[in-house]
Parts: sequence; C-alpha cells; structure tokens
Amino acid sequence: MKTDAIFYQLFQTLPDLFFKLANIPYSDSYQFQAVELKQTAFRLDGLFVPKDAELPLIFVEVQFQKDERFYGRFFSEIMLYLYQQQPKPVNWQAVAIFPSRVVDVGKLDYYQTELPHLQRIYLDEVLPLNTANDLSLLSIIIANESKAIEIAKDLLQQPSFQAEENTLLLNMIETILKYKLPHTPREEIWKMINLAHVDITRTSWYQEGKEQGILFGKEVGKLEGKQEGKLEGKQEGKQEGELLLLMRLLQKRFGQLNSRVTKQIAQLSSEQLEQLADDFFQFESVKDLQKWLKERA
Repeated sequence: MKTDAIFYQLFQTLPDLFFKLANIPYSDSYQFQAVELKQTAFRLDGLFVPKDAELPLIFVEVQFQKDERFYGRFFSEIMLYLYQQQPKPVNWQAVAIFPSRVVDVGKLDYYQTELPHLQRIYLDEVLPLNTANDLSLLSIIIANESKAIEIAKDLLQQPSFQAEENTLLLNMIETILKYKLPHTPREEIWKMINLAHVDITRTSWYQEGKEQGILFGKEVGKLEGKQEGKLEGKQEGKQEGELLLLMRLLQKRFGQLNSRVTKQIAQLSSEQLEQLADDFFQFESVKDLQKWLKERA
C-alpha cells in the first residue's frame, strides 16, 4: 500500500486529523500542499502553509520503511524549500510519522541544531485499536487485515457522525481498505463492513459530481440513459458511480483535468477503472496518469 499517498489524501481531505494526531492547535488558516522542489529529486510529502504569518510552517513526512538517511533527506528538503520559496512565516516545524519506533532508524548526528523543530509520531503508540474515536481512521492503516475491518465497522456505527460526515467517512474507509486489500473486489469489502446495501448514487460525491456536471459530459449522459434498464441498468449505474468517485479523487489531487484526459477515462471499461483505482496513489503527477492512459489506449 502506498502509505504516503494515503496520508496525503487523508490530510488534504481531513486536515484537522493531522492536528489531532500531532497534538497541535488546529487553525483553518492552514492549507495542505504537496511540493515538488525544482532541479532536484526531492519531493515533500506534505506541507501545511498558514495564511497567518504568525503561525509556523509545518512540514510532514510519512516514513513506513527503514532508512538510515531519512533525516538527512527530510531536513535537506526543508532547507531547500526555505531557500527557494523564502516564505513569510519564519517559524517552522517538522513532523515525521512512523508506524512504530522500530522503523525510525535515521541518523541524527549531523542535525542536532534542527532537533528542537522536530516532532516524531509513532502511530502504534498513539492510535486507538480497541475504541473508536477521531483518529480511528488512521488506525485502519496500521492494523492487520482482520483488525482493520473490525475498526472500520465500529467506526461507521458511531452515532456521533452527521450524515455528510458519514458519507465522507465511508469514502475514506473504502479507499484505505481498497489499497490495504488490493486483490479484494470492492463489493466484497462493502460486505465485510456491512455496507453491501449502500446505494452509491445517494452518496455526496456522486450527487456533487452530477450537480456540477464537470465529470464526463456526454459520456455520463450516455451511461445515465442506460440506467433505465434492469440488470444492465444496475451494472451501468455501478460503473458510473466508480467513474464519478475516481474522477473526484483525481481532480482533488491534480486539479481540473483537460477534456482529452476526461474522455479517455470515461471510455475505460469497468475492469480498467478498477485497475486505475488500484494504481491511483502511485501517480506522482498528472503526467503519470496520462502515461497510464496512453499505455491502455
């Protein structure tokens, strides 16, 4: 599972989740970004940029593999960003997220002056595995498969979530489980968490995409026209729902896609859509998406 991409989507969609995890006071002044640094191979996993210059920049790095040179790379990325961008906030904080202390093998000998800026989070020590709360969504990522399903079921049964939040929660849980169980069909995952009865056309992402009319133009119209049938209509409706969700995720990550890319995605078969959903988080940029589509044209 591409964990850094999963965390990127979580923190972009639910930024307050990061601040609860890091025990940092949340401010809606922050905007979460992924930053590509020019003329280098460096790429920051995530950066919370505040509109208020009094608040610190927060650099976020998710590290799920052992790497003795991790801190050298992380601090180099930060210093290069500060050199290139000259941001208005002069204060900064670095947050490194590990699944456990065992993975944190990076050497800090050369970076003693940066240590006051560094916060390390070990997910297995701070996340709940037996009770459902706001951070349980992250617990699904580090739990084993059976425990992840159990946490997801408990979380979705909590009465504290409003209808709109439940829809967002459902979409995020489905996304995490899909990448945690890459060879398990989506319908089977829904059965595991007792959601096989859910009508995807009633979710907020489907309604939003349909109301905005930005996803597939004529292709969506053709698919919707076929929904009047019975068996065929159900299949087409399912495929359309997959299209709408996938396009919303792609546009949230890469911005508005051009008409050519949109048309190519709309023409994919149901099997190809499933494969695109599996490969989605491996894309670093829209060029990777275009390459993927070209290979399957």
